[in-house]
Amino acid sequence: MKLTSSIRQLQDAIGKVAQAIPAKTLDPRFENIHLSLESGSLTLFATDGEISITVKSEVDTTDAGNIGIKARTLQDFLRSMYDTAVTFTMERQEISDHGTVYITTDKGKYKIPCLFESKTEKQEKSYDISLELPTTELLDLIQKTIFACSVDGMRPAMMGVLFEFEGGVITGVSTDGHRLVRCRKNSSSDITEKQKIVIPSRVLSILQKLAQNESVTMRIDSERRFVRFVIDNIVLDASLIIEPYPNYDAVIPVEHDKHLIVDRSMIYDSVRRVGRFSSIGDVKMVIAGELLKVMAENTNEGEAAQEELPCIYHGEEITIGFNSRFIEAALAHLDDTEICIELKSPTTAVIFKPHKQEDDDKLIILVMPVRINS
Repeated sequence: MKLTSSIRQLQDAIGKVAQAIPAKTLDPRFENIHLSLESGSLTLFATDGEISITVKSEVDTTDAGNIGIKARTLQDFLRSMYDTAVTFTMERQEISDHGTVYITTDKGKYKIPCLFESKTEKQEKSYDISLELPTTELLDLIQKTIFACSVDGMRPAMMGVLFEFEGGVITGVSTDGHRLVRCRKNSSSDITEKQKIVIPSRVLSILQKLAQNESVTMRIDSERRFVRFVIDNIVLDASLIIEPYPNYDAVIPVEHDKHLIVDRSMIYDSVRRVGRFSSIGDVKMVIAGELLKVMAENTNEGEAAQEELPCIYHGEEITIGFNSRFIEAALAHLDDTEICIELKSPTTAVIFKPHKQEDDDKLIILVMPVRINS
């Protein structure tokens, strides 16, 4: 078998499929990138058993066949190369599935081992939901939710983002138990009966790197066990998290009586500075009238910091503590110049959201307060 292409074209295609290859694996089946040749076409495939990526690329070939090459070997070679025409010639050993790939460029000759494979028969799944999503909207929803996913393997459902589809609205929800994000986007689809799926955060992280076109097609299988994303010549297939997602509505407060409006960048920078003076990474906020005080201290080292910010506040004076990293992350994922912070008590979840958004509930970020020493 033989194919001719350019180094850059192969780099691009293999770089995409290789994202499905796990960093460490004891299973040799997941170490390879699989190359399938048909007349004028090369199909690349890689998987870790849960996620698989398929990319089609046009190449100069009249042959047909299937081989597997170790992903790391192929990537290392391509990364070290400049852009030029390259020819791959695959030869099989006698009475064996093993073979050799002979690589020829304008300046050199190389060879790497390969494995000749039979064409795998893919079991086609039945997809009963198909959505065409604008890439910018989908990526924005992912960016605003993925940061709050849990990394605790004991709570698998929270290691992904909950997607809810109802009518013409898509809702994304993520939580790690200390904070929660709910982001809503309008969609051209019209799903009459609410559907829920949980997509692993790793899948969404890969999708962020692959989605570069104007739109992405998202398909969900009829058993709600698999999702497929189609982006031009790329297909990303992944298993969904089957664990039921926590009832997030139950933790969203609805009776906040204190409202704070403040400049987002001002409070963000202040929390970043002051939080560095805390021995445990917590900051204390005192809100009264038109003044917000942000404080932290490290009694062991004799360090302390306090900043005062102007604000608009409605409610009784309140003193409340937060993990500074959680506040920084929440503020970093709000785009507006001014934000609204809704509070009730020093122990009730606090809501962060844009001050002026068309839909009052389009994006909300909840952060649980922490206990502070008086």
